[in-house]
Amino acid sequence: MKKVAIIGAGKMTKPLVDYFIDKCGYQVFMVNRTVSTAEKVINGRKLGTAVRWSAGEPETLDKIVSQSDIVISMVPKPMHINVAKSCLRCNKNMVTTAYEIPELMALDKEVKKKGLLFLNELGEVPGIDHFGTQLLLDEVKKENGKILSLRSYGSGLPAYEHNNNPMLYKFSWDPNTVFVAAQTAAQYIENGKKIKVPGDKLFTHFWLTEIEGLGTFETYPNKDVEKYIKPFGLPNNITFYRGLLRYSGYCNNLRNIMELGFLDTETVHKFSNITYKQLMASLVGSDSTKGLELKVTKYLNVYDNADIIHRLKWLGLFDDRTIDLKEGTKLDVLLDRMLKRMAYEPHESDMIILHIEVIAEFENGRKEKRLATMVNKGIPYGDSAMSRAVALPAAISARLIMEGKIKATGLRMPPNLPELYKPVLEELETFGFTFKRQNIIIP
Repeated sequence: MKKVAIIGAGKMTKPLVDYFIDKCGYQVFMVNRTVSTAEKVINGRKLGTAVRWSAGEPETLDKIVSQSDIVISMVPKPMHINVAKSCLRCNKNMVTTAYEIPELMALDKEVKKKGLLFLNELGEVPGIDHFGTQLLLDEVKKENGKILSLRSYGSGLPAYEHNNNPMLYKFSWDPNTVFVAAQTAAQYIENGKKIKVPGDKLFTHFWLTEIEGLGTFETYPNKDVEKYIKPFGLPNNITFYRGLLRYSGYCNNLRNIMELGFLDTETVHKFSNITYKQLMASLVGSDSTKGLELKVTKYLNVYDNADIIHRLKWLGLFDDRTIDLKEGTKLDVLLDRMLKRMAYEPHESDMIILHIEVIAEFENGRKEKRLATMVNKGIPYGDSAMSRAVALPAAISARLIMEGKIKATGLRMPPNLPELYKPVLEELETFGFTFKRQNIIIP
């Protein structure tokens, strides 16, 4: 019987456990700081075992890793290095859904020397988006086409029918991760020219994009595309953009929230005798809460009846009552209010959209736009679309590695492991994750 160690028991992990126990009949060790959280995910299944581990206990982690055939790290990004070093000590392959980080990349030589595979970027974005990109690029290359531009969009949104709050968003994954990503610098390429966007300018650097049959969305750049140029075999003078999709209005919401200073994660404050209204006044440099809404509009340089004022009021950030938290950062206060007002109800569905556009030129001068679009909704009273989109690519890839069907070594991700995408996409289709294809002749 195969044995899988899943490190972490967050919102994205249940489909992993379901896949390995219910579909594959594997034994699963679920390792987490809080055992009760892991036990809840296992839900009494005999093939699942919950194990307590925290970052300062390498011996505990090594004991579990050494018993396993493969390790899937689902911990916060800074902790992946702890898991990776345990895998090295115990000579085990590792899979993550997260973006590659420098600390992991520094281990590449050692991983190769031991003949191991550490496979990263196997979630939704990054992950399935890479598969869709590889699908289109391979088609064009087989027809001796030249890639002129590549645009890749990803999202996790409320389904249309459940997009029912003025913030235009709900949390289907860790909200802290949402706001870390919201402050991460990005870079894309236009006709070979690199365009860098600082983390504090992401939400002023957005535009609208239309996806046929789905609607018009805001998009803003996501991470740095440059590292994918060589693995995807793209020319240096290409136009290459990777962005996130949001409902229209989201970016200005976040821009104003950033300008108010709510994304501060450094300073811990005492909130025992402070009201939301008083906190808001302090953010705009006022000692008084009198006429606060007008002060906020002036601080943000928006008109008196601006949407953002109504949205902040809806969140409760103008309330004249004591803050629910005893202490924390300003971001903690914001997240607490958002989680109370922007969570999915059990019957509601989230939705993932992945959309890849390639413009290519062929030998006869013909130009085509080739599209691959994936839409998947969450299951009411069941798993979210995001949790399945993140977990299933990692689960399928881990199974392929254990079965010896993927033989690469070193630090890898889908763009530099092209033999991975076809078998993973084929199995993803059985779960309802399918790319709809369209080719359009460009006059």
